[in-house]
Amino acid sequence: MTKAIIYCRVSSDRQVKEGHGLESQEERCRNYAKSQGYQTIDVFRDEGESGGLFERTGMKQVLACLEQYLVEPEKVVVVFDDLKRFARDTEVHFALKKEIYSRNGRVESPNFRFEDTPDGKFVETVMAAHAELERNQNKRQVIQKMKARLEMGCWPFCSPPGLKHIKTEAYGKVPMPVEPIAGILKEAIEGYKDGLLLTLDEVRRFILRKYEQHGIDRKLSLRGVNDILTELLYTGWVEYLPWGVSLREGRGEGFISLETYKTVQEILRGKRKPRLRNDYNLDFPARGIVACMGCGKPLTASWNTGRNKRYPNYWCKSVGCQYRYKTMARKTLEGDFAVLLKKQEVPAGAFDLAADVLLDIWVQKKLEETAVIVQTDRKTAVLDGLITNLTARVARTSDETLVENYEKELKSLMAKKTELEVKDKGQRYTDEQFGTASRRVMETLKDPLAMWNSDEYEDKRIIADMYFDERPKYDYRSGFGTASLALPIAIIRDCEGEKERLVEMGGVEPPCELGLRHVCTSLLFLTN
Repeated sequence: MTKAIIYCRVSSDRQVKEGHGLESQEERCRNYAKSQGYQTIDVFRDEGESGGLFERTGMKQVLACLEQYLVEPEKVVVVFDDLKRFARDTEVHFALKKEIYSRNGRVESPNFRFEDTPDGKFVETVMAAHAELERNQNKRQVIQKMKARLEMGCWPFCSPPGLKHIKTEAYGKVPMPVEPIAGILKEAIEGYKDGLLLTLDEVRRFILRKYEQHGIDRKLSLRGVNDILTELLYTGWVEYLPWGVSLREGRGEGFISLETYKTVQEILRGKRKPRLRNDYNLDFPARGIVACMGCGKPLTASWNTGRNKRYPNYWCKSVGCQYRYKTMARKTLEGDFAVLLKKQEVPAGAFDLAADVLLDIWVQKKLEETAVIVQTDRKTAVLDGLITNLTARVARTSDETLVENYEKELKSLMAKKTELEVKDKGQRYTDEQFGTASRRVMETLKDPLAMWNSDEYEDKRIIADMYFDERPKYDYRSGFGTASLALPIAIIRDCEGEKERLVEMGGVEPPCELGLRHVCTSLLFLTN
């Protein structure tokens, strides 16, 4: 008995969720197979995948299933409801058909009769081309509608984190802020603009801490941070240059100003340094670094006027905090902070040992990189040989079809070679350069008070960030509580034992990698 494989496809997620199309396609195909006396052996579906694609999950399963029946005396029939369900691209249609027939299968449909005649092939080609035309027309109509929405100031694509499409009477669905994520991202973006957060890693750690406080279980990469900092939609304005839609005010709502967005872009491009607020200066260097014990938010500071002179004080301004407006003398708080920083100092020997381990990691990375370079060179040599052979074939042949195929293959090989060459162009440092840089970082970490006593505000920020994982909390009565050390310092403190203990102790090596990255991030600011 002839066996039948049923193939069904819908292109939109909405059809998948609402169940429209797939069930009815399968039912018609089953009835057709039954009427032809075929035994249905399996059903494969492509849910939400375009008919213009050759690579589809369900179609791969169809081809794999056909290979299991290659030794069968009878051909296996692939049944689909309509040519449009099979493919919506002429080239894809015939390429898939060729793959099926090469596996001893054939195609049939209750809505179309395949004939191996000149007339039949012509009709099939026309029908396949018509399906492609409809797909392109549908695509054009969708783009036109989405472009019209953009020109109205309505964002038609998915919303970024912190925004959600909410239906309005006037404009349909438009992006609106969703708390608490919108508030967290607003604080992070503005903190980066004001210089409270100096690096992408600082922004990432700030956001993740806030997520944890609100019980939000989300991961965030540095690329994700960059996406957040470059997201124009957070301003409430829209722009989409690929479709020629210029910058315009959107119909939704943002949570940062357009000026803040522009400033952040200039900082990211290196055209300007983060602008520090006027009161973030050497008058109050602990502002933005020290937090209130009551609410955990950064302390503010100001000069308070007495009868005869002005007094510098730190204080909390958070609404609802039990310590709100409780002033702390600058001399006392900053003196306590210096003592706290002094307590965190690590023995010099631990830094020397950490530097040795860091150098070991560097050497290992270089060895791995060298192996990759050798492998890349071998691949490039193979590609060069293939390119040379194909070029010779093109020169020898006069068959236009072969020439066209050879040229396509040449383009593919050249693209692969270019990709390998781009990957091989990473910035490399000598052992001497790395050793000098790592020693500079270690010497800085050995004496944090020297950095804290610097006349540069950014030096104070850097050393505080390098030593503490989060802002130290200060109580206006009892002073500082227990400080949470930054990961690199915590790792270096563990270096006081033997070197083997550092490298081999379970659970230590992954943090070492993280600590190394953190130290290198800080190094960028120390060397600029």
